Amino acid sequence: MHTPSPEVEMLDAAESWRLLRIGHLGRLAVIDADGSPDLFPVNYVAGADALFLRTAPGAKLEALAAGRPVAFEIDRENHGEVWSVVVRGRARILGTDAEVEASGVRGLRSAGSWEKNEVVRVEPDQVSGRRFLDAPRTASRNARRNAPPGASGPAASGAHEIHDAHDGKPKPIPHLPPRPGGSAV
Repeated sequence: MHTPSPEVEMLDAAESWRLLRIGHLGRLAVIDADGSPDLFPVNYVAGADALFLRTAPGAKLEALAAGRPVAFEIDRENHGEVWSVVVRGRARILGTDAEVEASGVRGLRSAGSWEKNEVVRVEPDQVSGRRFLDAPRTASRNARRNAPPGASGPAASGAHEIHDAHDGKPKPIPHLPPRPGGSAV
């Protein structure tokens, strides 16, 4: 088993579900009929114990209808905090109006303009999450954790940290103008 580094905080189920509930866009991984993995961006809503999404006929729906395992992932980066939540389980297509109504997907907006009338419930077998902490914040947290009770000042607050041009943080990616007549990628 892999032991996470001090810069990785393993999230409990409650925190993972909290993060799932604040999101609305994730990635659904399915296994095609030929055994190949495929990945789809999906809008979703998190219920009390499952995820719900809408889809249209096509490869994704065919893979979901086959009953193979699925994985779902969301992540976010915000002010130096990066986290990821992964749900592994099975998906089933909801068959009754009562199930669809109870799912909460009626108000779910899709990024695509086509109708997505099939409602899918992802029933988790496993939910896991991680928060990736940057080195200065980890050092600050460790300094506070190791400070004697009631201590204050630089050692307790983490204010003694040194920041320089070689702090290991990623450098910005330069902007490239769009190619004439095409995309920037």
